[in-house]
Amino acid sequence: MPRQRFERLKKEKRERILQTAAKAFAAAGFEQASMNQILDEAGISKGAAYYYFDDKADLYATTVHHYLTTLVNTLDLSVEGLTADTFWPRLRELYLSQFRNSYEQPWVFGVIRSATHVSPELLASTDLAGFVTYFQDAIAALLQKGQELELVRTDLPQSLLIRLFMALDEAADQWFMANWDDLSPSEVESIAAQILETLKRLIEEK
Repeated sequence: MPRQRFERLKKEKRERILQTAAKAFAAAGFEQASMNQILDEAGISKGAAYYYFDDKADLYATTVHHYLTTLVNTLDLSVEGLTADTFWPRLRELYLSQFRNSYEQPWVFGVIRSATHVSPELLASTDLAGFVTYFQDAIAALLQKGQELELVRTDLPQSLLIRLFMALDEAADQWFMANWDDLSPSEVESIAAQILETLKRLIEEK
């Protein structure tokens, strides 16, 4: 995580650095993103960068952590109290809210999703593994609740259902990232709703 010097920066400067890094990592991923380009666009020198962060991995982890925390604070991932009548509406609201919240900042979910593609070594060397596990556990809990309510299929292993869920979600994210600039907010929400309906047909109990 960043050094205390970074936390003592003015909020505007911290946000500029994190936003610049998020855009780069969302577009190119951790490995391909250029640290030098990020620093140039953020308006800080390499010397100053290493005054705030240990290395590129530290900057990446800090960026993902920042936007993940923001996202988690806007989502209610609890399954307590869900019923057969509220299960699918809750899933719909959770899925669509990430697009509503990110329309003006598409790099937010781009950089978050990039964390699912980094090496196990990078995850282990940062605190990102806990966040990846957190979301996987949240999906597992949601699917488990759906099965208890006899809404989600039980003929496939739950681990496979989770992979199918995440694979469709990832494909949608990649498409949105590539086409975001050409879509209006209403088109984003309409397509996202159709993707969710596809997911529902994939995992629902027949």
